[in-house]
Amino acid sequence: MANDGIFSGVRVVDITQYIAGPMMGKLMADLGAEVIKVEVAPRGDMMRYYGAPAGQSTVFLGENRGKKSICFDLKRPEGAELIRDLASHADVLIENWTPGVMAKYGVQYEILGALNPRLIMCSLSGFGQDGPYAHLPGNDLIAFAASGILSMVGYPDDTPLYPGGGSLADSIGGVHGFAAVCAALYHRERTGRGQYIDLSLVDALTHLTSALITARSFFGPAYKPTRSGAHLPGLTPCGIFKARDGYVAITVLIQQFEEFANLMGKPELAADGRFDTPEHRTENRGELIRIVEDWLQSFSSRQEAIALIQRAHILCAPVLDTEAVMNDPHNTARGIFHELQQPGVGAIKVTKAPFRFSEAEVGVAGPAPRLGEDNEYVLAKILKYPKERIERLRNAGVLFEGVGNS
Repeated sequence: MANDGIFSGVRVVDITQYIAGPMMGKLMADLGAEVIKVEVAPRGDMMRYYGAPAGQSTVFLGENRGKKSICFDLKRPEGAELIRDLASHADVLIENWTPGVMAKYGVQYEILGALNPRLIMCSLSGFGQDGPYAHLPGNDLIAFAASGILSMVGYPDDTPLYPGGGSLADSIGGVHGFAAVCAALYHRERTGRGQYIDLSLVDALTHLTSALITARSFFGPAYKPTRSGAHLPGLTPCGIFKARDGYVAITVLIQQFEEFANLMGKPELAADGRFDTPEHRTENRGELIRIVEDWLQSFSSRQEAIALIQRAHILCAPVLDTEAVMNDPHNTARGIFHELQQPGVGAIKVTKAPFRFSEAEVGVAGPAPRLGEDNEYVLAKILKYPKERIERLRNAGVLFEGVGNS
């Protein structure tokens, strides 16, 4: 990628692992920042070892592409000194360890910010840096559960369902962290001062439930939202419908129902007492869903029905699996995927940051690094350590480098 990204010249120290934290660093890298991934010896980011085919974790490769890796023993005084030196040469430092871990090693914001008053530090944790749950670890599933979102996914009389496939809660937390860092960089541009950001996965997910929170506040304890399965509770038809060869997502807005009934060849539905008002359609949703699905299944393929619905400017799309998303002509035309050569793996596709700027590039800076492969570069070129000092750290077992592709 050309060195003209919107964050060109910004250096990020990324002391994160798993998904939420690395997502922040990945977005910064895609926008041109130099991202130095600090991995704690001897194993580094534990995401390297989850679901790893042939020694490579695809999640790790996707969330850490374009970063430099330095690996050392943080528990040693020399390791903590390395963090302090890196922070002195950085614009942004991000970390997602359990609250208290950074302070345990003497690398909390109070110390790092004193060394570099322009430093922006973002700590992303499960429950935040204070409060009675601050000490508890958190992850994707826990954030969904504690935010109230999990209670709303699934069918009314069954177990809540975990929307786990893409670690959405972790990713949402990472995107919130990215937004907070961007805001802090703008604030620094105006004031010259860095600052500390306390970001909680649960806070980020709860923020997304504002409609439920506001409704409960307005209606009081009598308001009891429940799971509604494949369909939106307050609007019908709106949800996921079965066709002959797959599923179709359809949203018919209130003012569009008569048009939709005509489209199905059933204009009488608009005057039918079961469906003539939004309230009646919701009360009799099961019957209306069956009518819509019978109509969809009258076509040999879902795409025929989708084409009709979309021509009427009614919201509609096929429910795509991963393969279909990767081969979708619109996604290809938009250029949302990037193919890179990953050492030890070969060509792989990754998704690019979903931003398009008229005056800046967004791309993928390169493959994910091997563990500690940039130790020499970071210490010599950025921190200006002499060769003798680097060699002493290596001989003392402070620095660590992986073997092969790890």
